[in-house]
Amino acid sequence: MPDRVQDVPRLSPGPRGRISYLPGLDGIRAIAVLAIIAYHSGFSWITGGFYSVDTFFTLSGFLITTLLIAEWSKSTTISLSNFWIRRARRLLPGLFVMLVGLGLATLVFPGALASSSLKSDSIATLFYYANWHFIFAHANYFFVTSKPSALLHTWTLAIEEQFYIVWPLIVAGVLIVYRRSNQLSDRPKRARLKALLSIGMVGSVASAVLMAILYHPGSDPTRVYYGTDTRAQSLLIGASLAVVLELWPLKDSPRGPKVIGVLGIAGVFGTGIIWSMMSESSPFAFRGGFFVASVLSACVIGCVSQLPEHPITHVLGFSPLTYLGKISYGVYLWYWPTLLVINTSYTSLSGLWLFMARLATVIALATASYYLVECKIRAGAIHGLRAPVAVAAGIVCSLVSIFVTSAYANSSATATVSLTNNSAYKNSVDLPLAQGSGRSIPRASTKLKVLLVGDSMAGTLGVGLQDLQGSYNVQLVNQGSPGCSLAMDGDFKVLWYTSAPGKPCQANQPQVLLDTWQAWVNRFNPDVVIYFARADLMDQSIGGTWERIGQGNFDRYLTQRFQAALSVLTSRGAHVILISSPYYNSGTQPSGQGWPEDNPSRVVAYNKLLEDVARNNPGKVSYLDLNGILAPSNSFTSSYKGLITRCNDGVHLTPLAGKLVSKQVFQSTISLGESHASSSPGGTWPNYKPGPPSWYSQLHCLGP
Repeated sequence: MPDRVQDVPRLSPGPRGRISYLPGLDGIRAIAVLAIIAYHSGFSWITGGFYSVDTFFTLSGFLITTLLIAEWSKSTTISLSNFWIRRARRLLPGLFVMLVGLGLATLVFPGALASSSLKSDSIATLFYYANWHFIFAHANYFFVTSKPSALLHTWTLAIEEQFYIVWPLIVAGVLIVYRRSNQLSDRPKRARLKALLSIGMVGSVASAVLMAILYHPGSDPTRVYYGTDTRAQSLLIGASLAVVLELWPLKDSPRGPKVIGVLGIAGVFGTGIIWSMMSESSPFAFRGGFFVASVLSACVIGCVSQLPEHPITHVLGFSPLTYLGKISYGVYLWYWPTLLVINTSYTSLSGLWLFMARLATVIALATASYYLVECKIRAGAIHGLRAPVAVAAGIVCSLVSIFVTSAYANSSATATVSLTNNSAYKNSVDLPLAQGSGRSIPRASTKLKVLLVGDSMAGTLGVGLQDLQGSYNVQLVNQGSPGCSLAMDGDFKVLWYTSAPGKPCQANQPQVLLDTWQAWVNRFNPDVVIYFARADLMDQSIGGTWERIGQGNFDRYLTQRFQAALSVLTSRGAHVILISSPYYNSGTQPSGQGWPEDNPSRVVAYNKLLEDVARNNPGKVSYLDLNGILAPSNSFTSSYKGLITRCNDGVHLTPLAGKLVSKQVFQSTISLGESHASSSPGGTWPNYKPGPPSWYSQLHCLGP
């Protein structure tokens, strides 16, 4: 999202080099920011609204390059220091205000805004490397599956700031080859501009080609979507447009205005088609779509900047649009945190009313920031040696606001959980190992070996179970692995991400998981194997096609996977227990709707499939329904009789949840595994150390 550049040349209809205000460019900003908010509000008529980011990129490249060329044309030099100071004056005040405000808002709305990554996200935002930060963070399964960062949208700011640093250096290097008092002859000037145009055009094509090469349909597109190198195409197309209009002012030629007008109309209609008909899951986006969208935006920008009397220019110059465009930088800064807070859960609004409430809030926040802070700073309220001090103070205040309020929100949540759990633990629930209960604990007569497999749900279940295993004479090896379940053939979708499976799963090689399980079974010779997973409920890429539980083809595929797995897990006589899936609530989409993988119908279909698998494999497989505790109301709940059973992500289990279900789990394992334990001893797990898995600390699970 580019800033609205107050001190950037807006090309006038007069001679080259004049600087004047063109309201139509603010209109373009307004339409683009409305498209972004509408897209994230889930309207079906703007499925390609994410392309509006490329409109911003293109416009930013155009304006920045226009400014640099205008300065060079006038003075034969470019003051990079002045350029960067102006950028700082324009960008930093609004950013500081948003970050401080976000920190304070986190105290009021911790459920919507607090996240485990917010601190590192704020640092990445302040120093403009957020896009690469999110690329690298995406390798962490718990970043992908946790609620979204309130700063996720700042990846665009990072790309633009990186452009503002590198591109002026290139422009200066190409244009300032040598000087002649105050004037440059026209020939060397045009030659240098043509050289700059070549760099811009070749760079934009190279960026688009790189994106197409790195993208693989059905795979995780995060790297190509957030990468500076792959998204530079839009910025460079805008930069190239600025050079073209300087070299060949088409409006001054006989047929130029007509050509520009036709291109402008084509740009408007083409943009409308892309925004309304293209989907983010379409390979077209990464195989030329962003390039085409940027070229169409360039056509509209060229029309508005060259033809002040054109109908498109008049429409985009409509005063409400120009006002929204004037504050569009602040609108963009505030829109994403606002969408997270103002949702269906908080307001009971949906559809158009939800969109209007969000838009009104964002405009109010952006207006206050613009007039109370940004305009005053830009007018010189802070200057001289006080400017760097003010920048340092802004950075410190922003970080303190985020760090302190995040720590307070998390500590308060943890304290609440602990108090609730301790009280209920002592007074309300009949835990199997409550001190002084006087109840006997069923113990295996022979050391029972239990292997727990599945995804991170199994891993979190195992944390609580392992705390009590010794009392049941059980040795439980917890091999729950984040992002790895039986369903996985390729990538899977969770929240708005597409992610590759985690180890021991391997994309497009589903047999690798079964081979790993076979090695574990051969080594450990378990008496019982427990399987527990959530990832089976997510959209899966099966043979390059996206499928899900409840669909005939997928259900048959998953049933076959279970049958293949059972032949492995029971190969040394172990009994297999399939644990029911509870319900989930990982929040709502920005549209106000729940996430597809949380749909209760998927849980119902999945548990039925597990029951059918157990029924068709009598004597080898059992189905254990734990939802009497994990989902006692037959719907999502985060607690049981006052005890917190779910982590703050609405998905994973707290350690206490494992303890609550331990009696059911261990009684089942003892009754089903004792005969095997007595008749088939042996088998070890080298370097076995009970305790939470190595990845557990990344989960940031609140609770005891």
